[in-house]
Amino acid sequence: MSQLSSRQPADPIMPTFVSRQQLDIAAWDACVLESPQRIVYGYSWYLDAVLPAPDWCWMGLVVYDERGKYRAVMPVPLRRKQVFGIRHQWVVHQPFFCQFLSVFSLDTTIDPTLFLLVVQQRFRYGSSLSLNVSKPLSSEVRTLTTHVLDLSVGYDTVFSQYSSDRRLNLRRAEAANWTVSDSSDLNPLLDLFRLNHADAIRGGVADWAYTIFAGLGDELFRRGFGILRYATRDGRVEAGALFVREGNRIIYLFNAASETGRKKNARTLLIDQVIRDYAGQKFVFDFESPEKPSIAGFYESFGSAREPFYSFRWNRLTAFERVLIRLSRLVTSKKGNTDA
Repeated sequence: MSQLSSRQPADPIMPTFVSRQQLDIAAWDACVLESPQRIVYGYSWYLDAVLPAPDWCWMGLVVYDERGKYRAVMPVPLRRKQVFGIRHQWVVHQPFFCQFLSVFSLDTTIDPTLFLLVVQQRFRYGSSLSLNVSKPLSSEVRTLTTHVLDLSVGYDTVFSQYSSDRRLNLRRAEAANWTVSDSSDLNPLLDLFRLNHADAIRGGVADWAYTIFAGLGDELFRRGFGILRYATRDGRVEAGALFVREGNRIIYLFNAASETGRKKNARTLLIDQVIRDYAGQKFVFDFESPEKPSIAGFYESFGSAREPFYSFRWNRLTAFERVLIRLSRLVTSKKGNTDA
């Protein structure tokens, strides 16, 4: 872990790397909470949950004010790459269940470009780093989108923006006699995902991903931020969805459905009920969209608007290191396909 120790800045206006252990967590979370960029992904406890040791961790980039307080912060998520079973170096890697990060600050003069430059100077390899910033920071950037709904306009206005197909499928869902219930038990949701979705994911889904999700869910429920709903029919759970409500944002974090749940539009009903519950209040509903046209089309059918963020990659590894990593990925991919 010596590579991850703190460094003092040569220039006080430049972001400073601070290890997770040396961060003032109360000051960090307060900086996230008070910033206009506020989102649940930036809190220390959320990052701890999605970046568990020993193969994941995170550091903070901090800009201090003249009193030594946190003026701006940005998380740097890290993963320890392994090559043929030998632990390799730490690389920047966006974790699961964390759509994007940001530079969190009340100071509008803070330049996010400085944070990216400092990260790229410190770490030679960035497999992915997603940031919600106002504009691209370099030419080597990929634009991604999530889909959002402004719920403050009220349910009638939101519903009027549903596509005709979405309204029809909502009526069908309401006629299907679903029983919707709240829960804090993630096991039925994970079972639905294993049985109905995991096989469609290239390389399969590793056990550790389920463990991370379960730990994150426990943390969300403990803090009162999790909303878990199931749709049941004939005594069977056929669909479920986990939403995160924090600040002014409701995030559609995770969902799964059986064939019956999909055909009878259970997830449309679950989403619509949460929208209905919070419509008229100052909330944004975030669909946390994957880059898949069919899913994006489903979310757009609710009248959602695209909201961009940006994903960065860089690679300053040696040619030999790149070959080793490619071979390691090939071996891992074949193993994953065999295990699945």
